[in-house]
Amino acid sequence: MLNASEFNPWSIFLILVFGTTSSILGAIKYLDGSQLMMPNEYKVIKKIVTKLAKNNDLGTHPLSFTIISGSRAYWTAEALQLVKQEGGWFYSNINPFKTYMGKSSQEINEAIRQSYLLNGIEAYAYPNGTISISHSTFRSHKNKDDYLACIIGHEISHVLNHDSFHKSLRQGKEGKKLKKKKKELLGYRISRETESKADINAAKMMIKAGYPRDTCLKALDFTYKYSGDGRATEKDSTHPGYEDRRAELDQFLEAFKNIDSLKERTKGKWEYDRSLNNLTFIPK
Repeated sequence: MLNASEFNPWSIFLILVFGTTSSILGAIKYLDGSQLMMPNEYKVIKKIVTKLAKNNDLGTHPLSFTIISGSRAYWTAEALQLVKQEGGWFYSNINPFKTYMGKSSQEINEAIRQSYLLNGIEAYAYPNGTISISHSTFRSHKNKDDYLACIIGHEISHVLNHDSFHKSLRQGKEGKKLKKKKKELLGYRISRETESKADINAAKMMIKAGYPRDTCLKALDFTYKYSGDGRATEKDSTHPGYEDRRAELDQFLEAFKNIDSLKERTKGKWEYDRSLNNLTFIPK
């Protein structure tokens, strides 16, 4: 079991200045929820989502963002035999803003460091409204907030459209009489369709928010080239291959013209929790 500790210089300052336990605890609690003190990566998320919300309907359910270490931390932990394979994803989701102490802490902290430097671009949407983004994604998108906005818009689309639910529903209905292998291939096909739709929805969000029309197309190029992935679409691909995915988004951008009449607005507030490593947009 790992024990996590985060050394906050503000905590030391408060101890020296206030000197009483109650004052210190109150001040630390305030700072843990202060958006002024949150990591810059969360400030970038807030800036992007706030801009998207000005001219888009982001729903009525809270959107929760968390920054994780990423899949390379998992692979490193597995290679070091720190965990069995089925439990390794714990390390991909571990908080990268903490320094860990205790058993295997040296290896875990090194895995987090390596993941930040060597990992690629990763983001995931969960049905409950949580969107996780690897720490390395922000390093990859330094001075490219517009490209990062496409990724965030893509994941928000998955949440708003309840894609996990509809994929499960369709696979159950359409695959009811199919054998196991064909049912699996159906699931992959539905997943690819969902990903392309999320690309298109993200592009719509971006255009309505005032970004250049081709921003998400350029972001797609950047993501695939940055990851070195030019593979074609296969029957068991969860995402379309680069050329197919790009062609579908390009086709949409050529056809989609009517923007002004589709603009909407989502008002909301932000809450940050350092202990949960979480930033939440709460629509009013």
